[in-house]
Amino acid sequence: MKKYLLPSLLVALLSLSCSDESSTPGSLDFPEELEPSKDAPKDSSKEGALVTILAGSVQGESLKEASAVLFELDKNLVQTGTAMMGMLDSKDHYSVSTTGFTSPYAELIVSGKSVQPCSGKEVDSKISVIVDLSKDSTVNLNLFSYFFSERLKELVKNSNMEILKAWEQAEKEVRTLFALPEGDVALEAFAASALMDRLGERAIAKSAPQWRSELAETFSHGGDFTKNDTIRVIGGVALFYDISAGELDWCRDIKNKVFEKKAVQAYMHTLWLSILDAEECTEERQGEIHPVFDPKKSLTYVQESFPVYKCDSGAWHYAFGYERMNVTDTAGRVDGDYLRREGYSYVYDEVTGWRYADPSEDQYKSGCTKSREGIYLSTAVCMGGSWVSVPESTSDTQGLECVADDSLVYGRFTHAAYVCEGGSFYKVTEMDEKLGRYCTKKTLGDTAYAGLTPFLCRDDWTLIPPDSLDEWLKDSRDGNSYPIVRMGSQRWMGANLKYVDSTASPNLAGNLWRPAFYSWTAAMDLPEGTDPATYEFTLPHRGICPEGWHMPTKAEWDSLFAFAKEFGPQGKLAHSLMGGISWGVVSDAMKPLDTFGFNVVATGRRELDGAYKNDASHAYFWFVTQEENKYQYYYLWNSKEDVFVGKSAGPDLGISVRCVEDAK
Repeated sequence: MKKYLLPSLLVALLSLSCSDESSTPGSLDFPEELEPSKDAPKDSSKEGALVTILAGSVQGESLKEASAVLFELDKNLVQTGTAMMGMLDSKDHYSVSTTGFTSPYAELIVSGKSVQPCSGKEVDSKISVIVDLSKDSTVNLNLFSYFFSERLKELVKNSNMEILKAWEQAEKEVRTLFALPEGDVALEAFAASALMDRLGERAIAKSAPQWRSELAETFSHGGDFTKNDTIRVIGGVALFYDISAGELDWCRDIKNKVFEKKAVQAYMHTLWLSILDAEECTEERQGEIHPVFDPKKSLTYVQESFPVYKCDSGAWHYAFGYERMNVTDTAGRVDGDYLRREGYSYVYDEVTGWRYADPSEDQYKSGCTKSREGIYLSTAVCMGGSWVSVPESTSDTQGLECVADDSLVYGRFTHAAYVCEGGSFYKVTEMDEKLGRYCTKKTLGDTAYAGLTPFLCRDDWTLIPPDSLDEWLKDSRDGNSYPIVRMGSQRWMGANLKYVDSTASPNLAGNLWRPAFYSWTAAMDLPEGTDPATYEFTLPHRGICPEGWHMPTKAEWDSLFAFAKEFGPQGKLAHSLMGGISWGVVSDAMKPLDTFGFNVVATGRRELDGAYKNDASHAYFWFVTQEENKYQYYYLWNSKEDVFVGKSAGPDLGISVRCVEDAK
């Protein structure tokens, strides 16, 4: 067992990927040319133009009050004085412009409050990464890239190494030191992150970012911290909690993570044994006992009689538990039987007898033995002695016959609907049912419509945003243009009306205020002296709208809201229509989503007494009604998920106007 596994403990702090984004690069995020199995990188300074936007995410920790700054570096990796401030969103994604940069090298520094994964504590955190802007437009920040960057700077600045060679060496050292696996390391990262959060302060009286920074400094100078005493203490404490807590219950938030507890625990055993210098459990060492920790030397508050590990079936197991259980009863047992007793899990294998269950067998509470090879459970298949997760549709439709394209079958376990196409099954989604078409491999790239609103078949039906359709309304009266948004069977203006010509429309005089707030009389464009109590509208009523467009009725607004409810995020009606940066955000749950590109902005309103209010929290829109009180409007409020009808005591309330196109 390699001792180099121990620094995986440090992976934690910034290598856990929380997002589900298929376009995001892997943890180490170096250019492909720098992968160890490929040739050395070419001189990036001689390659193509620099990217104009650098984007990515911070992995492994949630940030608050964070900032991202990109510094230009010269060929010696020294800051040139040119820098650009970037943006971070609530999901720790960043983007920053490289305008004005001439060097291909830059250092991105993100700092802020880090929210730890188990305790929820907020600590100051700073992380950085060096990037090559001639190669990369998307780079994530994590512990791997942070250590790489620190080592790279040291090699170039103080060892006078040519940058390309230094780049290759720094990456190789990081990969070797951290024993990086191929593919995703999220599970290992979370386990280590949780440990550092929960036990770091107790064992070494330092926060995770403090310790991370000190170790990065040691690594950058080529120091070997594989024998570091504090790391060994952390390993001992971790082993103690691993054994006494059993399933990592000491991390209060693990129930909210995607990782199965036993899988995390299995990694912990490997990590702790590596930290504490355990040797590999080989066939020759079968039955050997290994003392993994001496509490008298490093830790005083653990049990006096500390446990030992026993080599069994190629892995080290907690010896006290293994010997005490003495699972030998085979009467009435069948191949694959699963048993859990006093915190430990076993499987009866007709070839080997009782053995420890592996993490996948714990997950599915069933043994995967030789005779059960190829058997399906609800979401897994027995393969090579472990249950391997498979797409739900694979196991759900196992054994069902695909008779003809577009025919439907129903799952064996979930009873969900599947459509047959080309001998394969595709699960029918909620959007398939709403649009009346299936988004399958055959229909990739096809467009389906909900009324006039187009959806594109990708992995599922995805709304085609208004800016992609490039449809505009140009008001011939003043030349102003407005984006057109298709909402079901209607076409709406995607911005508030801003027509202000009181000469051409005398009714605007004295009835229009900033920023394009219209009185009821102005919005309806009624002649002076009109009595609203007796006025009968002929629908559609154009009002102050451009030719071919009209003031919406309450029914037309209701139709728009019904469409947004059906095709937008559940329980987010108002916020699916809100856009821009004008809204005062109450909480993460109440942020503007602008799902449809309708782009409602917070403008507030002008009161009857002339005062302005709610300009960061509300948006108001007149509508046409035949009711006795005709001064009615809809409004959206940033702290509420629904929309509301309001009534004014008089026509001089000043609010916004959106127009809807006449039926064709």
